[in-house]
Amino acid sequence: MKIKDKIVEVALCEVGVTEVNGSNCGPRVDQYKAATWLSAKKGWPWCAAFCCWVVREAAVKAKVDFTTKFKRPRTAGAYDFKNWSLKQDRSTWTKSPHRNDIEAGDIVIFTFSHIGFAISAPDKNGYVTTVEGNTDKKGSREGGGVFKKKRHVSKIATRIRFRV
Repeated sequence: MKIKDKIVEVALCEVGVTEVNGSNCGPRVDQYKAATWLSAKKGWPWCAAFCCWVVREAAVKAKVDFTTKFKRPRTAGAYDFKNWSLKQDRSTWTKSPHRNDIEAGDIVIFTFSHIGFAISAPDKNGYVTTVEGNTDKKGSREGGGVFKKKRHVSKIATRIRFRV
């Protein structure tokens, strides 16, 4: 099974995880943050950390060969994922603008400094189903949990696709 399939599987299993009292911390949230280069014990926006953690877990489940140039993301910045992807070998493909070329398993970087995973291609109205960390039912980028969302493609600046 490819990493993109495992990304969807792992991300969906995390839906419902919440931080403690709006602190940007909590048992599972701290695990996400530990997948980055920043301190896991401090409270900071963790949408990118969620993505780092999901990619790490999915790569292990998909048995990705880490002896290649592929290095998993460890950045805590949503927009920095594009830089990370561009430094990879052909194991990732970055497209910006994406021209609605979005598939399940893609990392999607939003125009409002937020990041998540597509778990569907765009529907006929241009909406993509996503799983995102540090969001809420209203779709904030400073939410408090892992939620499944519907986002319009016009809100997506970049998509990153895995080829491994």
